[in-house]
Amino acid sequence: MTDSIQPDVPTLLLQLRDCLAEYRLQTSKWYGGLLAAVQKFSAGDSAITRNIESKGPAIHYAQCKKDGTLTLIHAFESAHFVPIGNTPVRLTPLRSKPLRPDNYGFATTLDTDGEELHTHIDDSGIKLLEGCKPDQRYRVTFYPQTTPQQIDAYFDSYQGLLNELGDWLSQQWNNEFHPLWRAYDNATNAEQLLLHAQSALKGFGDTLIGLWDSLVKLFDLITHPKKNLEKLAEFLNPEQLDSLLQASGQSLQALYLIASDEPLLWAYFSTFQAWLQLLPPHLCTEIVTRLTSEVLIDILIGVVLTGGLGLAVKYTAKALPTMTVTAKATHLLDSFIDLLLRTSKARSTQHAQISKPILLHADAPLNTGTKGKVDLTRQPGDGPDQSLLDTTLMVRGKPQTYTEIVQVQHVDDVPAQSKNLNDQPAEPADKTCTQGCPVSMVTGEELLTLTDAVLDGVLPFEWTRLYRTSAVENPSSLGFGWSHSLNHRLQEDGNELLWTDHENRQTRFPRPTAQRPAITNSLARAAIYLGEKEGELVLAQSGKTQRFYHFKHFKLTAISDAYGNRLTITYRDGRLHRIENKFERALMLRYHNDRLCAVDYQYYDHSREFIERSDEHYARHRVRLERWTTLHTAVTYTYNDAGQLIGAANPLQETEHYRYDADHVIQERQLAGGATFYWEWQHRGKQSRCIRHWNNFGQMHARYEWDDAGTVTVHHQDGSRQIYEHDSNARLVSQTDPDGANHQKTYDEQGRLIAEKDPLGAVTEYQYNESGHLTALIPPEDEPTYYSYLDGHVRKIWRGMAQWYYERNAQGDITRQTDPDGHITRYTYSPQGKITLIQHPDDSYHQLTWNTHGQLTGERLPDGTQRHYAYDAQGRKTTQQEPDGTQTHYKWDAAGRLSQITLPGGKTRAWSYNAYGKVTAERDERGHITRYEYADHLHLVSRRINPDGSQL
Repeated sequence: MTDSIQPDVPTLLLQLRDCLAEYRLQTSKWYGGLLAAVQKFSAGDSAITRNIESKGPAIHYAQCKKDGTLTLIHAFESAHFVPIGNTPVRLTPLRSKPLRPDNYGFATTLDTDGEELHTHIDDSGIKLLEGCKPDQRYRVTFYPQTTPQQIDAYFDSYQGLLNELGDWLSQQWNNEFHPLWRAYDNATNAEQLLLHAQSALKGFGDTLIGLWDSLVKLFDLITHPKKNLEKLAEFLNPEQLDSLLQASGQSLQALYLIASDEPLLWAYFSTFQAWLQLLPPHLCTEIVTRLTSEVLIDILIGVVLTGGLGLAVKYTAKALPTMTVTAKATHLLDSFIDLLLRTSKARSTQHAQISKPILLHADAPLNTGTKGKVDLTRQPGDGPDQSLLDTTLMVRGKPQTYTEIVQVQHVDDVPAQSKNLNDQPAEPADKTCTQGCPVSMVTGEELLTLTDAVLDGVLPFEWTRLYRTSAVENPSSLGFGWSHSLNHRLQEDGNELLWTDHENRQTRFPRPTAQRPAITNSLARAAIYLGEKEGELVLAQSGKTQRFYHFKHFKLTAISDAYGNRLTITYRDGRLHRIENKFERALMLRYHNDRLCAVDYQYYDHSREFIERSDEHYARHRVRLERWTTLHTAVTYTYNDAGQLIGAANPLQETEHYRYDADHVIQERQLAGGATFYWEWQHRGKQSRCIRHWNNFGQMHARYEWDDAGTVTVHHQDGSRQIYEHDSNARLVSQTDPDGANHQKTYDEQGRLIAEKDPLGAVTEYQYNESGHLTALIPPEDEPTYYSYLDGHVRKIWRGMAQWYYERNAQGDITRQTDPDGHITRYTYSPQGKITLIQHPDDSYHQLTWNTHGQLTGERLPDGTQRHYAYDAQGRKTTQQEPDGTQTHYKWDAAGRLSQITLPGGKTRAWSYNAYGKVTAERDERGHITRYEYADHLHLVSRRINPDGSQL
């Protein structure tokens, strides 16, 4: 073992000393980092408060007393009177008339009357203004101020702290950690311990992110000591606690500033991170695994109380409730906590004096050019008269942090748009702008998508086929132009890999290696990974449900999800044969003359009868019967002599028909109910694009006029028209509706939507992080919505003062959800990813039970009642038992449509259907039959015949 795995100490210490440089850069558009504090501006008998993120001067309105005086106050809003002060104030006399409620706070609607008065609130936070005009109403404007020099001094004041902390860490490395690392390097299990430590540090990073969101709890505890006596008693003895409760406003001001100073707290956070990274892995793991956000908050409380009031707070590793660590780990953590307390006591008060005008100035950005000088000198004995304490003060109910910690994930992105087989940019079919039955407004090709079968289970699978005109030169088992859900091909193409997916779109990737195990293609919304097995590659495509496609030696062998649920794909005679789940359900593919002729739904037969038949067959022929048994044939396919798919029939033999030209370009589609669609094309073969599209029931007839700049004009039969324009990545950039309204969209280089403008000119903006996740949605008028992520999943959403928090499991599903009112809902999942328990904020719960096939078999409702369910072999619900024990039974036809319900009393209801799946007859529980007729070739009801013979 060598020293190569030891930390890079000089780099770590340099990063610590520079930790606030990025903080200052990121917050340069703000005026500081004041956490959770609210300022109160009082004028006379009324007051306003302002959130720290508010912009502009604080404007209020007040009336001078009859004796010509007016009391002005600038203070923290808290349970104590804590002055802010050093605030210029301007008073503008207003004309003597009542202020309408809708004018409140908007000076531009009011008329001024007379000369303005200028005054200044000093350190006491209170100014008794004399000489104002009796009964005169004034607009009072408060101007908390700062200067560039104060901003520089503000950040410089942190540097001494960081240097001191860095020097101490350097000494710790030389005297404590480095000898421990040498012993660790010689350990035989050092690599394993290092992996454990790295995992623990990752978890600690997650804890820090959650902790930063919880810092408002720290501020609430400090500013409301009476309601938090029990918690504070963990840190302070009775005398110290009494000192806090009786502290003067001047003392509390320093305490509040320290408790709400985000950059200062971030400096301590960064020191903690650096210290942990210097620890040998075995000690790091031992400590980190027990450092919960509650423990870290406790340490910060001790630091803030020590620095803010100079109290001799002592918080040690022994005080940690779950800290059953070795004596060495305890000693190291005690030393570190002691350093933080000593440093806070020595430096925090002086730092608070410097930071005060920066933290409390709610208008100036950090790069402000504002000139002026504010005297920061404090005079002893200037505390406010406690008799002026406003007993109606209330602390803001929903404070929020000013900044946040974000996880930055490196993404190896090689963006390249997917293309169809005609080398045209192509999006997934469900993300492509289409018109009609359906024609792509990007390329003019047909994109006909149909689902013929479903394999139910914990990982459901839809057997879907798609016809794409650009693929007509590509023969498949379904004929020319068609592909299906398992038509994935992966092949080498020079130094790249070419993935042809189930929609006949081709996406390119560099080949993953041990050095580049995961590569994304943001334009294609896809990714490729090295698999766990030798020779395995895994591909993924973004969509409504996340699926992973496993290739072994370039052949598709399995489909999985985040929970490890898996569908296995097998081959016979070099062709796809079966896709099966682990719970013994499958879809089997049958062939005739190299064409796929049917898809069978199967189950694995364990019955005694089957075993006996198989044994008998083996005795006669020395071959056992196939245990996979067909329950029904989900779909059958027929072809003409040219190998073109001309028919697809469901289990009831309701059949769709297709007709093509000699180049396999579709000309006609006839639905099972008779409705028929037709196409007319420009060009030939895979270069065909539709120029006319109509049907036989007269409700659709469109002409398409194309240019070479990505624009198509759709002419409808009523004379109206629509215009679509796409960019070179197949993204819609402009759409003009029949009424002339125009919608515009703009994208970045990764194909992400960054702005869209509606027909009225209103613009909505979208912002993303380094990983491509949406971080901000900024509407034209309403509050922006912001998103924060952890491990690629949303962990926090906030809009204005409202915040939603989410905790998730390793698979990304929500396990804990907190709404803006603090209500918490918890979710528990089975190993297969099914929700098994929902715990509501009122402590009620909803419990769900699932069988091995992923079917809901029972649920306990929040009111304590229970329901139970049963299913047939094809996964269709057959029985539902209500809380009172009554049962309802269900029957289904061969196409999977509900045909009959037997109600608890034994009465039945029944339905019949046409080829569109529309109800043609309904029999109620009294035996009365209602019939429905439909217009020729349509699925729209044209006549209803009631049981009494009346018609509608």
